[in-house]
Amino acid sequence: MKIECRNLLLAISAVLLAGTPALRAELSTLHYPTQDESMFSIEAPGEWEVTEIKEVGDFGSLESENGSVLQFRAVELESEEEAKKEIDSIFDSTAKFLTENYTDVQLDEPQEVSIKGQPGAQLTGSGKDKEGNDVKFLSAMIALGPTTIAEIWAAVAHEGNDDLAKAQKILESFKPASN
Repeated sequence: MKIECRNLLLAISAVLLAGTPALRAELSTLHYPTQDESMFSIEAPGEWEVTEIKEVGDFGSLESENGSVLQFRAVELESEEEAKKEIDSIFDSTAKFLTENYTDVQLDEPQEVSIKGQPGAQLTGSGKDKEGNDVKFLSAMIALGPTTIAEIWAAVAHEGNDDLAKAQKILESFKPASN
């Protein structure tokens, strides 16, 4: 079942990007998919660009001026069996995406994690972007319920900037709506 979503993140982005530099540096709470229908929230740096979400399942995206990207979404599935298959599919598609878009990709073994009391798994690694710059990767999946999964992944170009620290704070800010 797809839920129609409002363009809240686009509106937040417009407000943040139109603000003064001092205001743009502040954190903003982003709700997925909307504040009224929030499945989870994250705290995003005001200077990172936010993209629009049209419906549950679509990725929201944050991008720094340095090219670091953090994407997030949630999916609602019909059964627990489908949810388990989706988790395997996410790890497979993440690994495929990274090897197609980055070089020297090295991924660690997936690790079970608990994020704000919710079970999940994460995959970390590193590689190089098209210009040969070092990039750190993180993909996390969090069970929001027996048939609902949140996914957050990041590719962070961190040399000469504080994007890695900011991406880690975004990930640490993840809060399921039920908490």
